[in-house]
Amino acid sequence: MQTSSFHLRSLAAFVCATALAATASAQTCTFVTGPDVIVGDCTGPQNYTAVGALDALAIGTTSCNVGNTVLNWIANTVNHPIIGGGVFKYKQVSGSWRFEQLGQSWLKHAFTALQGTNCCTNCSATGGSTLGIGCSDPYTAARNGSQSTLGPKYQVNANTGSYVASHPVPSGGNNGRVQMDVARLEPSSASVRYFMDAQYVTLDDSQFNNNDNNTSYRELSCTGGPTEFSFATVGVTQRRKAGVEAWKVIDATVNQVTINVPEGSTAPYDGTAKLVLAWQVTSLGGGQWHYEYALYNMNSDRSIRAFSLPIPAGVVVTNIGFNDVAYLGGDGNGGVNFDGTDWPGSVSGGAITWSTSTFAANNNANALRWGTTYNFRFDANSAPTPTSLTLSQYKVVNNVVVASVDGPSSTGPVPISSFCFGDGTLTNCPCGNNGLAGHGCASSIFSDGGLLGATGTPSVSADTVVLDASFLSGSFAVFFLGDAQMAPTVVDDGLGCVTGSVVRLGTKAIAVNASSFPQAGDPTIAARAAIPGAGGTRYVQCFYRNATVSFCPPATSNRTNGIVLVYAP
Repeated sequence: MQTSSFHLRSLAAFVCATALAATASAQTCTFVTGPDVIVGDCTGPQNYTAVGALDALAIGTTSCNVGNTVLNWIANTVNHPIIGGGVFKYKQVSGSWRFEQLGQSWLKHAFTALQGTNCCTNCSATGGSTLGIGCSDPYTAARNGSQSTLGPKYQVNANTGSYVASHPVPSGGNNGRVQMDVARLEPSSASVRYFMDAQYVTLDDSQFNNNDNNTSYRELSCTGGPTEFSFATVGVTQRRKAGVEAWKVIDATVNQVTINVPEGSTAPYDGTAKLVLAWQVTSLGGGQWHYEYALYNMNSDRSIRAFSLPIPAGVVVTNIGFNDVAYLGGDGNGGVNFDGTDWPGSVSGGAITWSTSTFAANNNANALRWGTTYNFRFDANSAPTPTSLTLSQYKVVNNVVVASVDGPSSTGPVPISSFCFGDGTLTNCPCGNNGLAGHGCASSIFSDGGLLGATGTPSVSADTVVLDASFLSGSFAVFFLGDAQMAPTVVDDGLGCVTGSVVRLGTKAIAVNASSFPQAGDPTIAARAAIPGAGGTRYVQCFYRNATVSFCPPATSNRTNGIVLVYAP
């Protein structure tokens, strides 16, 4: 099962994306508002001689401006595109499949735009300091691999498109190119495939919120070995799709969801960033299941520092694993590589969690930064069921809960689940303000709608449940619990589903559009709600203010979706 929090920015964007999604062919284009750079073609690659234990390549790119405004391409300023990419490996391991990132490049700083027709036959050509409407510009793999024109990723905010004009360049060996551990390479086969993707980041594209489509991928073949390998392109470029999305194209049983996380950026930015989560659960036989997740951060500057899934009581977890991608050549704050320490995975408090240090503790910690994909995996003696994934952001203290991600099931009732969705599946929101799947009704601040999730174990004697609400507006959130539910009923700008004996759990401040209960010093939910020792089922929602009267008159408040908590003794 899957839930998507992806939203198309406009009908025009959908029309253009549909027309250009699959191949590298040119056609008459319909343009979206503002400059909009995409990768029209991934070319090359340029193979380099391995240095030590690292083989390397560079990715060629042809960009296309599918917006109705010229795209800035001014060399030696902060108003030109920068170009990066990575290489991925798809392989069967111990009866299940993995899709992992092997390497990533530094960033090519563009300097002159040609005016081709790779994507659109209706190109309106301009000079070299801009890319015309509907026009394309090619950069060969050798040019993108030239170390003298590369800059590090750490200086770039891919959400806002801003970066530092003056930058160091890599030196020595193949630094700055896509470098991969030779020990992880092997020739392509029926059970081993490779892919490369490329991404453009630029200021004016981001300011028009057109930066969620800037990555494309293409398959590679791999030959040679054991110490030197050669890569070549296979098939055509898949436009507007990140490398991780090839996994579901290969295997339709893979689940995939786009996650819009709060970013904190203000107008003209929309305040969100894009992640893509793909996962697959495979029966290994003998009552064992393998859980495999790949999380891609396209453009979140806040980044991700923790990944957590509920593990019901009685479920035995084994073979916990993790994969990341290295930063090389001095790509990190202060010219020191970002830390490459693997995220340790452990089962504790009713959940399996992988995490790295906080930003406050280490600004060079191994966070899941933009343009990278990390993997999380384990085996369990339990079949999958939809549950809630919790992602913790790195540069701010905030959790994002993703509904309907497969995780191990319990042997009895599912202890934590979601209900009362404001996405129109049961009852439409009061003024057509339906939110995304699994969320509450939309507000004037977030079209996604408020999202309530829960982690921990609902147990009267050892309650560890924490409620996390995100995509909120206003100053305070009110968490409330009832011992009965009702059909979704319009209440102010949202839907209400909690009834019976209702208890206000707590009123908590909203920070960076999020809040939680309990916090330090608060009683547990079981204690606050006086749940009897035998346990029972309880229903929770979160209330928040949305003071824009003109949004959904005359109400000025809203509610998240609901959470069902099945308390054991």
